[in-house]
Amino acid sequence: MLSWDDVSRYLCTPISPEDLPRLLRADSGDAEAQNDIGQFFSTGGQNKAAIYWLQQAAQQDHADAMQWLGRCYVSGEGVPKDDNLGLMWIAKAAAHGHVIAQAQMNGLRPG
Repeated sequence: MLSWDDVSRYLCTPISPEDLPRLLRADSGDAEAQNDIGQFFSTGGQNKAAIYWLQQAAQQDHADAMQWLGRCYVSGEGVPKDDNLGLMWIAKAAAHGHVIAQAQMNGLRPG
């Protein structure tokens, strides 16, 4: 078992010891924690790490992670820009009741 001090200096974004339980939950498969960590890395500019965690959560049908992942694909943030893949993730999030994704999908309809 490694100590927090041994590991934390190698992280791409500073994470406080208070965030360690969330990171451990994410690592154990908790979709909510994976989404939180993915968004944390995304807002910190660590896009590759963000994509990894968002994909983990999205594959477990976490609607917020699906919407964030779709946004990343549409903007090319951390992944090659792919409007089709982005739209797919946003549509899945909308189908799961994500309000922002639903508004995004409604915005695509001709007025």
